[in-house]
Amino acid sequence: MLAARQAAEELHDPFLVRARHLGEAALARPREPDAEGAPVPGRDAWRGRRAHAPAPPPEEPNRVNNAAGGLSFLVPEGWEVNDSTQLSYGQALLTKIPPPGGQAPTDTSVLLGRLDLKLFAGAETDNTKAAQRLASDMGEFFMPFPGTRINQETVQLDADGLPGVASYYEVKFTDPNKPNGQIWAGVVGEPIAPGTPRGQRTPQRWFVVWLGTADNPVPKAEAVALAQSIRPYSPPPPPAPDPNAPVPPPDPNAPPPDPNAPGGPRVGVPVPVAPEDAPGMLPPS
Repeated sequence: MLAARQAAEELHDPFLVRARHLGEAALARPREPDAEGAPVPGRDAWRGRRAHAPAPPPEEPNRVNNAAGGLSFLVPEGWEVNDSTQLSYGQALLTKIPPPGGQAPTDTSVLLGRLDLKLFAGAETDNTKAAQRLASDMGEFFMPFPGTRINQETVQLDADGLPGVASYYEVKFTDPNKPNGQIWAGVVGEPIAPGTPRGQRTPQRWFVVWLGTADNPVPKAEAVALAQSIRPYSPPPPPAPDPNAPVPPPDPNAPPPDPNAPGGPRVGVPVPVAPEDAPGMLPPS
């Protein structure tokens, strides 16, 4: 009796009746289509997570990979990569793009490469000393004329976390007819730790040497940007051979193998034998 009376009271309770009517109205009303662009719970939350995924780094059209030097760098505006096969130092050479119908200036150029022990500066374990030694040695190599060094500077570098230092100076030549020479030498990377076994001393430092004169001065800001654009680079490994590739046929014009070669003929390779020189088969004794 009590349970029946309690159920009847709940059936006629005004708050419960209103809630029941609102629920029935919601079920009876047809579902309106989503407005265009309106967010839909669940679906758009998933899409938002996918849309905010980290984007790949943008491509750098001026970046050049140099496998011989183990580095990549951004070529400065107005410059181009030139033939480096005749370089005494470094693995990359940059020269100015010549004007239409003209020639590139010969008193300015840029060298880049790995700072290894081919250069005396490579033996310096401190980047500041390495940059100063590099600038001094390269100045004597490319500007072997009497003069006085002036306007010396030292600049700190940071190539995407690789520490570095640059050294700059000018040379006022004794010959008044020669314009002042300029040299900017930068070193980036980590020096080899002292005590590293000789077989494990892979240089992880690179250099930039920018040569100029008073007629074609070194743009220091561009030199800094070039040095700080250096990144380590390793060429991708060659593709694995296809195990299903057909075996190339033997060359019909290849000479027969020499049976008297050290080690004798290889297994499975036929050796021509003249009938008159064929060894006889003897019966077992």
